[in-house]
Amino acid sequence: MALNIREVVEAQIADKISKGEALEQKIAAAEEVAAALATAQKEVTTARRDALNAGWTETELKRLGLAGSRAPRTRKPRVATPSE
Repeated sequence: MALNIREVVEAQIADKISKGEALEQKIAAAEEVAAALATAQKEVTTARRDALNAGWTETELKRLGLAGSRAPRTRKPRVATPSE
């Protein structure tokens, strides 16, 4: 009987560890992708500035579908003020 209990508990612990490791891997992957996105957005900003400096207009870039695709600004959450 004791051996069966040990096997069940060890199996539960192994599953718990496995799920934790899977979560750790997914978080690392998400952080890697977020870093790549940030780099790509900086490169887009630089390329856009270079294009404008080379003589392209905002209107021309919009007609080509190369403008107006900026990342949305993030807002800080509003802090609720206590009411009296």
